[in-house]
Amino acid sequence: MDMAKLKHRDKTYEVEAGKQLERAIRELGIIPETVLPVRDGKIVPLTHRLEEEEEIELVDVISGG
Repeated sequence: MDMAKLKHRDKTYEVEAGKQLERAIRELGIIPETVLPVRDGKIVPLTHRLEEEEEIELVDVISGG
């Protein structure tokens, strides 16, 4: 099975390649609106389909006021 990696804080998760990013994030128990998916310094849209061997960093969104 082809896998992609999602990194969040100090954890790395292997997820199925071909899956939509938003769905993969939700399946990890993470609310997509609370993170920014980043690959190579660029934000990746939640509609992106994960590719084999791809690594995406999930950066926590910090809101203040």
